[in-house]
Amino acid sequence: MKDFLKTFAAVVLGTVLVLTTGFFMIIGSVTSMIRLGLGSSAPSIPNQAIMYISFENGVATQDSDLPALGFLPRELSIGKGGTGFLSIIRAIEQAAEDPSVRMIYVDPQYLNAQMTHIEEIRNALISFRQSGKPVICYAMSYTQQAYYLATAADKVILNPDGNITLQGFSVNVNYYKGLMDRLGLEAQVIQHGSFKSGGEPFTASRMGDPERIQLKAYLATCWDHWSSEIDNIRHLKEGTINNLCSGTFMTEARQAKETGLVDELWYKDEMIAYLSSVYNGLPESRLPLISLQDYNSYRELHKRRISRDKIAVVYAAGEISLGKGMGQVFAESFAAQLRQYRNDSTVKAVVVRMESAGGDPLAAGIIARELQLTADIKPVTVSLGDIAASGGYWIASTAHSIYAYPCTLTGSIGVYSLLFNGERTMSDILKIRSETIDTHPYSHFESWYHRKSEQELQVIRQQVESTYNRFVDVVAQNRHMERQTVENLADGRIWSGKDALGNGLADHQGGLSDAIRAAAGMAGLTDYRLVTYPKPLRILDMIRIPGRKAMTGVETIIQEQIQDLLGEGGIRARLPFDEQAISW
Repeated sequence: MKDFLKTFAAVVLGTVLVLTTGFFMIIGSVTSMIRLGLGSSAPSIPNQAIMYISFENGVATQDSDLPALGFLPRELSIGKGGTGFLSIIRAIEQAAEDPSVRMIYVDPQYLNAQMTHIEEIRNALISFRQSGKPVICYAMSYTQQAYYLATAADKVILNPDGNITLQGFSVNVNYYKGLMDRLGLEAQVIQHGSFKSGGEPFTASRMGDPERIQLKAYLATCWDHWSSEIDNIRHLKEGTINNLCSGTFMTEARQAKETGLVDELWYKDEMIAYLSSVYNGLPESRLPLISLQDYNSYRELHKRRISRDKIAVVYAAGEISLGKGMGQVFAESFAAQLRQYRNDSTVKAVVVRMESAGGDPLAAGIIARELQLTADIKPVTVSLGDIAASGGYWIASTAHSIYAYPCTLTGSIGVYSLLFNGERTMSDILKIRSETIDTHPYSHFESWYHRKSEQELQVIRQQVESTYNRFVDVVAQNRHMERQTVENLADGRIWSGKDALGNGLADHQGGLSDAIRAAAGMAGLTDYRLVTYPKPLRILDMIRIPGRKAMTGVETIIQEQIQDLLGEGGIRARLPFDEQAISW
């Protein structure tokens, strides 16, 4: 009966998932058809158009036709859709040269994106203005992200009942020592680098001085960049934004106008009336608005011809791991794709967008090797995202040119090993005695129920030192720097993009579009198309319900729970946090 009930439950769950998946696949397909102009509402660009940019559907690293699925359980690991930031940038760049587009109207009300995504979109809007076409921005209220983007506009408009939130930056790192003591868990850490703090959240109750110093310096650099950018473009007295944030985090509409943060305080009907006046009194229903998404769809549908020459854009986002798969940077999958691009004569250059805090150093080395071989015969450039550090920088260092923005977090050239054990969980809390019989001194090394001996730790220490030396050697060779120079920049220390541009870890200030243009120039291309890897995920790709091995004993159950709680152990080249820990 038990087996019958299990089978029945599995069939019911499987059926529900298939039906749910099918439903959203149909929705996604219909959405795609409409966007491609195969449905009844094929887009067209009106004369003297107003390109309308809003962020209700989100800003993603890559384009995705997935609908917003935020109501589904997080445990299903279903990613949300959104417009890729590069697609937004390229649309703005094309609109600047398109005589059918007269102006851009931005509504950043729901903007929630990575810092470097916002930075690059903002720069594209500034370039659009420099083409002689205006940009206007209107919102009911502005978050800090939304306001920073809005400052690219000629005219920043706020609802009279709204406000602007400017609070500064912060980073949050959780420390689990107290919890681990209570659960009887222990972490044994070996690290190379005074600033390599990957294991610290599991061995300390609070942040150490080196970590605090480097994070404070990083945030200060980023905030100085942001606040000075706003001061300058809004023609404010130096320090205005910084002083404002020191006194409050929310500025009401009237004060925002008096301070010079906004140009106008208008209700929505007044905003529409302004647009109508620009078009000689046209009513709202006849204003020539076209959304950025529809503009992109029209341009895609009406391409004159498809170029044979290609530039490959590889998005390396997430944990760097061994194996094959999707959803993060899997070494075998990425290495195979890089080999394919290297051997494809129509692919003239490769651009990597690096958005990773690192991971497995062996996996990073495998990908770096393939990228280095590609760089030997084709131009390779790298664009660093919000976080492109440790194992992520290992890979990035192989490029001919590295592009970064001032607020990129990079460097962290260092290695650590994190080894967990639940010996006290078994003996002191669960009162279970574990007996082990070995054939050799290290036979039980992988056991979660034994504290590592000094002899075992020495073996790991040698591996950490070897990996660290290889990391430093790779960076020194790829960046054409003296080894001692790299050593001075290493020690696990993080650097802002601004610092990296000064100390030689990066070459140019800029983003992904700049890296693509540079790669095209190096390859001598003026006419080319982009191909991307990985491909945008479908619903079926996104649903990943991991299978568990049959659990036959208390020990296995404990091990599964420890792994779920603590995540990956072993030798790592990564940060102890990712971009979600930083509040912009």
